[in-house]
Amino acid sequence: MAALRRVLDPRSTRSQPTTADIRQTLAAAAPGSTSNTVLAPYAEVAITLADLPIDLEHEADGALEPLLADGTADLSGSASPGASLGLRLAYRVSYDAVTDSIEHRVFYPILSDPSADKYVRVPAVVRSLLPVVFLDSARPLQLRAEGLLRRLVSDNDPVSSATALQTLERDVVAAASALSANSAIQGVLDALVADTGPARRIGDGPVAGTDITFLPEDGSLAGLLRALQPVLHLDGTGALPLESHGSTTTAVLSAAEALLVASSTSGAVIVGDDLGESLDGPSTEHLANALRGAAAQVWITTRRADAARAFEATELVRLTRHTGARQVHQVAPPADRKEAGLHRHIQAQLLPALTATTVAVSEGQHDLSALSAADRRRMTPDLPLAAHGIRLITADTGSGGGTGQIPQVAKLAHQLGYRVVALVDGDPAKKAGTVLADIENECDALVRLPDNMAIERALLAGATATQVRAAAAVFTDYGQPDPTLGKPDENVSNAVMKLLHSKGLHEQFLTALVEETGVLPPVVVNALTAVALCGHPTYALQKRIDVIDPTAAV
Repeated sequence: MAALRRVLDPRSTRSQPTTADIRQTLAAAAPGSTSNTVLAPYAEVAITLADLPIDLEHEADGALEPLLADGTADLSGSASPGASLGLRLAYRVSYDAVTDSIEHRVFYPILSDPSADKYVRVPAVVRSLLPVVFLDSARPLQLRAEGLLRRLVSDNDPVSSATALQTLERDVVAAASALSANSAIQGVLDALVADTGPARRIGDGPVAGTDITFLPEDGSLAGLLRALQPVLHLDGTGALPLESHGSTTTAVLSAAEALLVASSTSGAVIVGDDLGESLDGPSTEHLANALRGAAAQVWITTRRADAARAFEATELVRLTRHTGARQVHQVAPPADRKEAGLHRHIQAQLLPALTATTVAVSEGQHDLSALSAADRRRMTPDLPLAAHGIRLITADTGSGGGTGQIPQVAKLAHQLGYRVVALVDGDPAKKAGTVLADIENECDALVRLPDNMAIERALLAGATATQVRAAAAVFTDYGQPDPTLGKPDENVSNAVMKLLHSKGLHEQFLTALVEETGVLPPVVVNALTAVALCGHPTYALQKRIDVIDPTAAV
């Protein structure tokens, strides 16, 4: 986003350049000495623009270049006469170590020779004609010159808007002058600047009260418009300043302004950072979808799944650095019907995990419900998985999950740059076959419950029959019979596990059981601890962790 702004924003070269834009390296130093920071001689960003507006083509005539089929400039010198023309622009910030000086410029690469320090700079008028809209965090509804509202108003009717602003300036000056001439005010002003007082020498000659007038700021139209701020009447409390209506109202109006500018700019390229940060979820998704439909190109960054949801999965680019290196990730289009079904995970589970480092994939919805419920109830000094940057998801797309789906989900998650940990039950059949091997091959780590233990048995581990009976009463609150009634103690656990497996209600039963035992199920706690351990990007120990049942007889 910063790179695009450096090249395309007409205001980018008004500010002082910064060495933070230039790559820095630490030079090796002699033992006992401090390492020196060495700056590269320059940093550069170059952009090729195609499908240019006619007025921009005319202004940049002489700098246009033929394009290849992929949209990049044809530098071969033998371009086809019928090739489309585009415009290359570059921003370079240079550092001179001898003079310790830094400078920057936007130039035409085709007409310049940086090696000889010769640059043909891009005129401000050309950059102002670029159909680029930057989504800023500036206050909305601003009539001052740099405000988006002022731009929209001027574009809508330049003559009428200019007349209205000039009339406002004239009327305010007249009203302020009338105020200054008020006899009550003039009397006090005359006394203030009386020849017998300390103000007698402030001027070249005698000063009277009529020499003092009152105007908004410096009396200019720009100063007057800076002082004018929006006041909104949105409910029964009456008209209130914009900031009194809360940050969401401000963000919504900013989004509405940006959308209007995008819609009114032919072939617009939208550039925005952290889209949706102050908006509610539906407004964020609506804005992203509207911008995508109104613009020729949209370049946005976001941490909000609501914003990403407005785009196709193949249009998303996820940036990571948790491996120690900066990486770029993009999902490949589905190759067949099975992969298309698998892509349901992107919108349903992987996008909500956008800001997580790791996803922990459980087998099905019941596992996810139970594990999530236990994770939410972990107390200090234990930390929930979210504190480790880990998000629990399931391999179930809605048509069935299971361990056989985990490798496919892991492949998809890896395409988006997630670290992947699988969490599976202790079914001996899976251990005997190739299922676990397939999961280990596709995942970064595998956590397995103790032998012969599924999530239902893990919930009950360590609880007495009396405690399980008391907790099972919760089933009747959800229209299910208490499965422990009439059962001997040795059959209570199996009866509860059978109902949980067929009817769900894992979270509800867990809540009731914890109320009876006072602690979370120890096997589940151990499983979550193992996930937190191997979910960290720096984990490099055994790839498979077999969870220990601390309640089992030795």
